[in-house]
Amino acid sequence: MRHRDKITARGASVLLGLGLILNIAQGWPQEGKTDNSPDWFYPAWAAEATYNKPIVVRDTDSALGRYSVKTKEIGLKDLARIHGHLCDGLVIAFVEIKAVLDRLFPDGIVDRTDLRAVSQNGPCWVDAVAMMTGARINFQTLRIDNSIGNGFIIQRISTGDAYEVRLRPGVFPKEQADLEAKIRQLRSEGKPVSGTDIDKAEEMANALIKKLLNTSPAQLLEITPRPGFKFKFSDLYDLRGDIINKDMPR
Repeated sequence: MRHRDKITARGASVLLGLGLILNIAQGWPQEGKTDNSPDWFYPAWAAEATYNKPIVVRDTDSALGRYSVKTKEIGLKDLARIHGHLCDGLVIAFVEIKAVLDRLFPDGIVDRTDLRAVSQNGPCWVDAVAMMTGARINFQTLRIDNSIGNGFIIQRISTGDAYEVRLRPGVFPKEQADLEAKIRQLRSEGKPVSGTDIDKAEEMANALIKKLLNTSPAQLLEITPRPGFKFKFSDLYDLRGDIINKDMPR
C-alpha cells in the first residue's frame, strides 16, 4: 500500500471512530430499540401512524449505578402493555408528554432522573407520565392535582424549565365527551350501561386516537412555558399560616 493510501485509510478509520462516538453522544445507539409491531392489543393503524414515534431515554445502570452509557426507547406499545390497553386517554397523555419532553431535552435524550410532573388522578395520565418521565409519588416528584385537567405540567429539575400542556379547544369531540359523561354517570348511580353505548364510545375513542397520531402536535396542543414554576409535592402539607406573626410587635 502506498503512503498516501495508508494516510487515506487511517483518516477514514479516524472519521469512522469519531462518527461512532458522535452517534453515541447524540443518542443514536443501536441498542434499546422498542417493539412497535402490531399486536392483538396494538392495531396496525396505530403502529403505522405518522406521528407515533418513541422517546429516547437515559437512565442509570442499577440500583446504585451511574448513568448508563447507552439509551433506550419507550414507545406507545410499551405504554399500552403496562397500562393494560390502548385508549384515547393514554394516547392524549403520550402525545402531550412527548411534545414537552422534546422541548425540555432538545438533544433528543430524555433524562428520567431529572424530571417532575403534575398530573390529574387518572389511570391513563398517571401511568403515562410515570413511565415516560420517571416521576413518582413516593419520591415526591409526581403531584396529583385534578385542577390540571386533561393536561400536565412537566419540569426539568436541573434547569427549572417547565411547561404546561393540554389539548387545543375542540380537539376532543363534544359528542364523545357527552357519551363518556353519560356512561360514567350511569355507573356512579349503579345503573347498567348498554353494550351499544360502550361499542360507540370505543369507536369514537379509536377515531380520536387515529387523529391524534396522524396530526402534527402543533395543531393539537397548547404548550405554555411556566417560568418560575415552583413544584409543590402536595397541598396537604404546608406551614401554619396562623402563627407566622406571633413574634411581631403590637
